[in-house]
Parts: sequence; C-alpha cells; structure tokens
Amino acid sequence: MKLEKDNRKKLSIKTILATIVVVLIVAITASSLSNAGRLGAVEGKSPISAFYIVGKHLNNVVVGVGNFFGDLVSFRSNSKIVKDLKSENDKLKQKIIDMESDVDKLDSLERLKKSLNYVSTDQRNSLVSASIIGKNNGDWYKSFVIDAGAGDGVKRDSIVINGQGVVGIVYSVSNHYSKAISLIDSRASVSFKLARKNDYKGVVTTSSIVGSADFTNTDKLLQGYLFDPKSDVKKGDLLVTSGLGLYPENIPIGTITSVTYDKNKSMKTIKIRPGVDFKNIDNVSIIPPRKVQ
Repeated sequence: MKLEKDNRKKLSIKTILATIVVVLIVAITASSLSNAGRLGAVEGKSPISAFYIVGKHLNNVVVGVGNFFGDLVSFRSNSKIVKDLKSENDKLKQKIIDMESDVDKLDSLERLKKSLNYVSTDQRNSLVSASIIGKNNGDWYKSFVIDAGAGDGVKRDSIVINGQGVVGIVYSVSNHYSKAISLIDSRASVSFKLARKNDYKGVVTTSSIVGSADFTNTDKLLQGYLFDPKSDVKKGDLLVTSGLGLYPENIPIGTITSVTYDKNKSMKTIKIRPGVDFKNIDNVSIIPPRKVQ
C-alpha cells in the first residue's frame, strides 16, 4: 500500500511539471505573437531566457531550411517551365519557316504555270521544270546552272523561261545538270517583234546591258534596234520573241522605255526594260528550241 502511494505521488509531480512546461510554452508563444515588445523582457529573465533563445534559433533554422527547400522546388519547377517554353518556341519558329517556304514554293509554281501560256501544246509535252542551283559572281544572273540535264530531256540550245518571260538559252548539258546564259549575256541575243504589230521586228543587240537614268544606279536595261527605222514604236510597247532563230514565238521579253533615231546610221534604237528580274531567278522551265530549217 505504501508503494502505491509513493508511485501516485511521483506521478502527480511529473504531471504537474509537464503541465507547467506546456503552460509556459503556450504563454511564451502567445506573448511573442501578441506583443513583440514583451519578448525582450522574457528574453532577459532566466531560466526562461535560455529556453526562449534555443527555441528562437531552432525556429529560425527550421524556417531557413523550409525556405531553402521551397526555393529549390520552385527553381526546379521554373527551370522545367522555361525548358518547355523554349522547346515550344523552337517548334513555332520551325513552323513559321516551313510556312514561309511553302509560300515561296507556291509563288514559284504560280510563276511557272504562267510560262505555260507562252508555249504551244507540242512544246508543253517536252517542258522541263528545274531550279537554279548556281550562278556567276555578282548581283545579276548572267550565267547559271540548273538541276536538269540530258537525262531529263534538256539539250543544247534549249530555251529557258519563267513566268515573266524569256530568261536565256542553254549552252552546255551534262546528264543531270545544264549551264545557261541569260539575255544580259552578249551570246544570248534574241529577235523580237511588237506584240501589237507583228510587222515591227528587231533584235536585242550584243551590247545589251546599258545604264539608265530612268532607274537607280543598279538597274540596267536591254538595248536593241529595229530592222525598219520607220517602224512606229513608242515607249511602253511590249516586245515578244519574233519566232526567228532558236527562240519560239510570242514569249515576252520586256517593254520599251525609250526610242532614239540615229540619222547618221539611219537606225532606230530602243531601250528595253526586261520582264524577267535578272537579279532574282529561282525556278525555271526549259523548252526545246525552235527548229531552224
């Protein structure tokens, strides 16, 4: 009986001490939340001050560790978001490039379709579509290489055209590639006629590239002369191939920009703005040359 009483007494003392500690902790916590000014007073009192200081530093450590892991998680999360956004941005850029490429291809096809209007039905059966894969140095396409050759039906003296008109003539052919010169080369002179009056004919001369005050310093014009100096030609007249020589008939060449009569030579000369942009040629069509008897 006496042992049981002693155990109950010890148990009561432990319970009382535990209750006092809990009350003190609650009181300190409530005081720190309700009035920061009282914390200084509590800190200055021993033995509570030691307990408070330890708890305070422990709390700072816990908060710091929590913030660290929180920032770490946020960093990883943000890093993944940035990576995903970059990947999506790269995909969008590629889609834009593909769309622009498709638009360019459609434009090229439309220009090539226009070239069908310049050739006869028989010539269409032999028409070869090709791309320019090389050119001479400089801004102008004076000579160039196309990715079609004898294996595709191209032969020497084949005529090169695009949706704007006559480009030039093929002078060398291999199995898969061909070399051509454009109208701005002296070897590619072409006979022309007026679209509105077929009787007025002439030829683009070998000295075909001349400067012009009508355009910027980098623009050039073709030059030619008329067989009949009395031909009634004027600025703005459209010139097409006459059908003389190797070039088939009625393919656009360009428009007259000026007319000059040379009394000493009894010759009417003209300057021509070509329909083809000889600074920007990409896809072309090749047709057989006219059969010369």
